[in-house]
Amino acid sequence: MVSVFKSFIASSVMTLLCFSLCFYPFALAQDSGTATFNTPPYVPSKCYGYEDRGVMIAAASEGIFNNGEACGRYYQVTCVSGTNEGTPFPCLVNGSVVVMITDLCPADSCRGTIDLSQEAFASIADPNSGVINISYQQI
Repeated sequence: MVSVFKSFIASSVMTLLCFSLCFYPFALAQDSGTATFNTPPYVPSKCYGYEDRGVMIAAASEGIFNNGEACGRYYQVTCVSGTNEGTPFPCLVNGSVVVMITDLCPADSCRGTIDLSQEAFASIADPNSGVINISYQQI
């Protein structure tokens, strides 16, 4: 009986381990791009009109926005480096922020992958840099 129980436990552990490893890459999937920032007022927005969604928000480029499917999704954005367009070392020590997508950054005026609110940008980088290299992932 003990042998059957040990076999069951070993099989269960292996199944759980294999299942966990199958999804491990998705948990760590990060993309890279650039971030810019915009200044208040943040309304109206493409997703919420005149509804105020706070200041830890962002406008997504068309690739992320995906015809509005990104509205309300949260992204962790991490400052990676400067882009040589401003401050050489813009990233702050705590260089990550979580933002909600509330707007579209139209292709004709969007200078980055994600256009953060001024407050969100300033929490991860020196605003004097204007544009930073980032990694980001949906959470």
